[in-house]
Amino acid sequence: MNNIKLHTYTLEKKFGHIDGRIIKQDKNIRIIHLKDGKGISRTLGIVRFLNADKKVIKGAHKKIKNGGLLGKTFKDFKINFRKEFVGSLRVKLPDWLKNDFNTKQNNGFALFSNVLVSDDSLLNNEFLYAELIEIIPLDLKDLFIDKTQSLSEIDEKFNSLLKEAGLTKINVENNHD
Repeated sequence: MNNIKLHTYTLEKKFGHIDGRIIKQDKNIRIIHLKDGKGISRTLGIVRFLNADKKVIKGAHKKIKNGGLLGKTFKDFKINFRKEFVGSLRVKLPDWLKNDFNTKQNNGFALFSNVLVSDDSLLNNEFLYAELIEIIPLDLKDLFIDKTQSLSEIDEKFNSLLKEAGLTKINVENNHD
């Protein structure tokens, strides 16, 4: 995957160095802020780890679980991966997230993706490593939204990830701020 396409590199191009701050993590789920040098969250990442026991990603997964940013860690470990964009939709931002985003906007965007890793030991060469939602404030939509199609509905697996962070989608008829 090209660095230019990575979410974190896109943020770094606009805001400088980006660090991760984990706010919740267990065996399968991680919720992490991607913060700039001023401590402002530019993205809230919600990840469901799947197939994390594969040999090709064991070392990288350990670093990710210890706070490493997913895309950057895969690049550091020279793991061939791709982010398959599913789509985007608007979400209601709770007060705590509006505060972390330093915004007064009531809505943000959720970018839904699957993270696939190449593994030469597999017949079809790819496996699903993670389901990912990246929540961004409205003022960053032009950096990312053109990459994904707008969704009116999401399936239960992504809806359950939104619920992990206490977020809800906005119905199409209420899709304004």
